[in-house]
Amino acid sequence: MKIISTMSLKPEQLDQAKAVRSDLNIEVKKQFTECDAQVEGLLTYGWDVTEQTLELYPNLKWIQAMAAGVDQLPLHAFASKGILLTNVRGAHSIQMSEHVIWCILNLLRQGKTVMYQQEQKVWSAKLKIDEMYGKTVCIVGAGTIGAAVAEKCHAFGMTVWGISQSGKSHLGFDRVAKLEDSEAFLKESDIVVALLPLTSQTKHFFNAERFNQMKDGVYFINVARGSVVDEEALSEALQTGKVQGAALDVFVTEPLPETSPFWSMDQVFLTPHIAGRSPQYTQRMFEVFLKNIKEYPNTSAMINAINLENGY
Repeated sequence: MKIISTMSLKPEQLDQAKAVRSDLNIEVKKQFTECDAQVEGLLTYGWDVTEQTLELYPNLKWIQAMAAGVDQLPLHAFASKGILLTNVRGAHSIQMSEHVIWCILNLLRQGKTVMYQQEQKVWSAKLKIDEMYGKTVCIVGAGTIGAAVAEKCHAFGMTVWGISQSGKSHLGFDRVAKLEDSEAFLKESDIVVALLPLTSQTKHFFNAERFNQMKDGVYFINVARGSVVDEEALSEALQTGKVQGAALDVFVTEPLPETSPFWSMDQVFLTPHIAGRSPQYTQRMFEVFLKNIKEYPNTSAMINAINLENGY
């Protein structure tokens, strides 16, 4: 079985893969550029796969995306060619859930202001500081990462609500609603966390209407995709105080342009798309790949298959 990888692999990772499957041949390349009829699989972060890429590999059957979000990939082309797409759902749960807790504490405990005071050598305890205990958090995107966030929020004594496509009850959430029924949850939540995948249905899910539905003085956190938020609407909500503070890790345009109003807003805590980063996450992602190459071509036993119609 031949796989082309544009993801850099350590020698020990190649050894791990060959130990799982003796007939495996992995070639590591910087780009997908050369035609090869022997290639059955691709290992990629996802940004470098286009419809033209598929033409290079006429016998391509499977793509392992080393990312959770697959909105940048030509899903319709995969469907028409019968190509299986799997992602690494779950590999980011630990670090991203920790990042969300950090953001909540940063917003509630005025972390940005405290750091500024330290830089300026200002000793002042006149800060509007709050606590997580007793607050209600609404996690929009009650999937694997959302469940990890829910578990940690419960540990801090929070009430945890979830919103998902299905609205089905989910372990770790006190209540769960469908996307179309989100208003009741949004208007009663102290903190709203965006964790939903980017699809045609969720683009600009957080628009002016939904920010207006939220409780006055709500805190908003986005660690999903930049485009699930109408950034102009969020900027307006921050300026009016409807949204008291925001922690933003993802944006429509990255790097965030210098002209973005978010840079200069004191109530906004920015991070450069790092919520999913940690020294351990690369190996966690690779372990998903190992499980899948062990089972291939038994697709029913492979994990994290993407529904190409739904986009997640």
